[in-house]
Amino acid sequence: MQRLIGAHTSTAGGLQNAVYEGKRLGCTAVQIFTSSPRQWKPADVSDEQAQRLHAAQQETGIHCVVSHAAYLINLASPDPDTRRKSYDAYLAELRRCAKLGIQYAVLHMGSHPDFEAGMQLLKENLRNLLAEMPDGVNIAMETMAGQGSALCYRFEHFARLLDALPDERLVICADTCHLFAAGYDLRTEETYRAVWDEFDRLIGLSRLQVWHLNDSKKPLGSRVDRHEHIGEGELGEDAFRLLLNDPAFAALPMLIETPDEKRFAEDLAKLWSYVAEA
Repeated sequence: MQRLIGAHTSTAGGLQNAVYEGKRLGCTAVQIFTSSPRQWKPADVSDEQAQRLHAAQQETGIHCVVSHAAYLINLASPDPDTRRKSYDAYLAELRRCAKLGIQYAVLHMGSHPDFEAGMQLLKENLRNLLAEMPDGVNIAMETMAGQGSALCYRFEHFARLLDALPDERLVICADTCHLFAAGYDLRTEETYRAVWDEFDRLIGLSRLQVWHLNDSKKPLGSRVDRHEHIGEGELGEDAFRLLLNDPAFAALPMLIETPDEKRFAEDLAKLWSYVAEA
């Protein structure tokens, strides 16, 4: 079985270039933006763009491409205009992914100063998206760090959404930095196992289908989202060794979003070395 380890790579000059850059870095999977992450205006994907991406995938052997939705999206916003634009932007993202053959569209879960009101708005928007979205793509809900008024930084929050919306197209993208900032300790065998036992009890491990691998500049439970290079932060190398050698996650895409893209190759080499140590 090929391990799917990679990075968020640039689409400058065309979507296909992210795949070629991934190959250069030693990736077997990549994450991309299918349009500008800081603009509302949705970009259409042409047949030619899709063909170029697929050709690059065939040429490089990188068949696993994950999309990350725009940072502006907040499906729980207290502002109705922002919610509407967020909904339209994420639905457009899902449609682009379907056209490009991308299976996962990673979604930040949004924020609201009133937690309960925010969770209700988020649930309603997810329900509507599930009714409208195309086939062949999944909503990959990202675990958040809990910074400010962010929603969905505890497993219980996702369990609430999934209890109300038991749809297989709602899956989890787990971010190691965010988990750690939210209070989940992955640094020792004992605490690591306890975290995933809790996740399995509340959500079910089969829901976890994408990984973001980032170390954390900030300490456990800080609820501050600051990524660090692999093994150089508060999480440390042992957490990544445990994760990379956990058979429960061996088939899943694991993607770095570390601070300096010039050091991606170094971070990826570390991750591959942890697999090799098994």
